[in-house]
Amino acid sequence: MTYLSEAQRNLLAPAYGNHPRDGATVPTSNQEPFVNAACWGWALTGEYEHADNAYTAVTIYNSANGAFVFDDEQVPIGLNAEFFGITDVIFPQTIPYHQALQDNLADALAGHADAQDTCRIALMKLTATLNGHTILADDGSEIYTMVMKSSSWYGWDHWSLGIQGVGGGVITYQQKVNGTPLQYNCGVTWDEHQPLETVIRIDGLLQEQVRMLNRVV
Repeated sequence: MTYLSEAQRNLLAPAYGNHPRDGATVPTSNQEPFVNAACWGWALTGEYEHADNAYTAVTIYNSANGAFVFDDEQVPIGLNAEFFGITDVIFPQTIPYHQALQDNLADALAGHADAQDTCRIALMKLTATLNGHTILADDGSEIYTMVMKSSSWYGWDHWSLGIQGVGGGVITYQQKVNGTPLQYNCGVTWDEHQPLETVIRIDGLLQEQVRMLNRVV
């Protein structure tokens, strides 16, 4: 993991002043290929990622090569044994998230809200881990967070990164969508209308994410 300096955190999440919804633009983040990074590309890797790559949010959540087996309406009906057969071996740190999905999927599919919440959180943690992040306990440090807005427990609509200012200060959000520059000091994670928000605490950022945010001076 890589970490921002205290001075940089205070630039990204200043204790005083306005934290507008759309924040401010990270200098030179409008250059290709980065400008074409999707919201999940930024939050998970800090770079432009083709949607078909192995561990993108699109692959893990939405494709036949990902975590789920789907029916004709793209609703999960089970877990993809081939996907987990690979991840359990190569990334053993993801096994607890696989186990949580196994233990709760039937109840989630039956409509039980607690099981759906457990699956939603486990799948996000698994996805972040597969992309190189270290997940902290639910009561761990809030300095770095990853946020996902979604309309269903098995899907996603928008991703962002949260940065907390020094001294337990305000948390602001760093985010973008495909075709736009990266925005920092955002007061909210976008897609506010979505009913579900999943927040996980991470140990730090990836090198590419810190490199991009260091452009804010």
